[in-house]
Amino acid sequence: MPSPHPRPWHRGSTFGDAPRQPLDREHRAQWKARLAMHERAGRITAAHEKIGLALLRRLGTDGRLDPSHATLAEDTGRAPSTVKRALARLKACGLVSWALRIVRAGNRVVQTSNGYLVTLGSAPAFPEDRCKARTGLGTRLEAFPLPSADITEARAALARRCAAVKASLLNKAAVAPARGNSR
Repeated sequence: MPSPHPRPWHRGSTFGDAPRQPLDREHRAQWKARLAMHERAGRITAAHEKIGLALLRRLGTDGRLDPSHATLAEDTGRAPSTVKRALARLKACGLVSWALRIVRAGNRVVQTSNGYLVTLGSAPAFPEDRCKARTGLGTRLEAFPLPSADITEARAALARRCAAVKASLLNKAAVAPARGNSR
């Protein structure tokens, strides 16, 4: 890989190939799991997750990953602006980074594409109480206290109902063979 230009025109830009990191099957599975965890935690949307999976499908065996926003949009059926937002969110989660790939065209420097790098990042931490994290309100079980007598009574009623169902099933099993099939 060529050395970066001593004075890049844009921060994070490189002349030539972007950094590459191939992922084996196990690391791909870990990346998919972390992507799903970020989606369940509400850091990314389902559309962002779908775009992340499309990005992973485009990852070459040598680690090369440089699809355009239009290509990812076509793969997922989303708009290029959604792809751009999804990549920004995935970068914020630590799952993707990229470098602007530039070339010299006469006296000018022109960006050719982005070179993406899929990284595992750190495992997301879930909030302790997801109810409070989602709505700001917690479930208040203490607002509905049950006296211990009610719990004992409910358990006794459940035991009676369980015994009645068992007796009914045993009665049906005893009657079924006596009938037989007369075909």
